[in-house]
Amino acid sequence: MVATMSNFIELDGAAVLSEQLALYRTLDTLRLARDNSVLAVNDAAWRNQFNDLVCRYNRLLADANKFAQLSDETIETQAGTIADLKAANAELRAEKEQLRSRLVDVEGELAVLRGLDMELHPEAYEYR
Repeated sequence: MVATMSNFIELDGAAVLSEQLALYRTLDTLRLARDNSVLAVNDAAWRNQFNDLVCRYNRLLADANKFAQLSDETIETQAGTIADLKAANAELRAEKEQLRSRLVDVEGELAVLRGLDMELHPEAYEYR
């Protein structure tokens, strides 16, 4: 078989197509690598944001736990203070009742003493 010009043209066309396909494959590989690189960068950025968010959440949770502990301590202190004040109030009320009772006794004694004094010194009680 004799090679004709059209066979060479067909071979050249096939070679050009083959080169073009090889170039497309290379460009596709580079594009895929670039896309993968972009995805890796985006993925890393998302991971960093997620880690930052987790750290901020953990700090917030730690602060909330500290606040709850301080709040519990304050409530316990206030409860103790309230209990002390209630006990002091009860003691003062009891003392007040004792003083009222003593006042009634003293007023009674005073009335008796006035009556005796009026009998002994009636002139001191006369109005002029």
